[in-house]
Amino acid sequence: MRKYFLILIVTAGCIGSMVACKKDKVPVVPIVVSDCPDTISFSTQIEPIMVANCSVSGCHGGGSTAGGYNLEGYANISANANTILTVIKHEGGLAPMPQGGNKLADSLIQQFKCWKDQGTLNN
Repeated sequence: MRKYFLILIVTAGCIGSMVACKKDKVPVVPIVVSDCPDTISFSTQIEPIMVANCSVSGCHGGGSTAGGYNLEGYANISANANTILTVIKHEGGLAPMPQGGNKLADSLIQQFKCWKDQGTLNN
């Protein structure tokens, strides 16, 4: 009788520990390292990129709206942020920009991506 009682206690302890382990497991949450450590400023970072590369006369500014896009000022740039990011990354079936020029530096593309990901702030 004592032997069966001991087996019952050991079995109950094993089952109890298996159930407890399931409840005690903490889900693993991956750590995401942001490529955007700082808030990107529209006025000091994004607008100068656009002025130098996109909203120049004959392209998307200065009275010219090539492809139907005027990229002067916050309203126009923020409204077209998804398209702009696609074309400056040279992906997605749209004409790569700047047209006839070299792809923008990865650091500039990353700044634009961060600004878009941060909610296209008008700052």
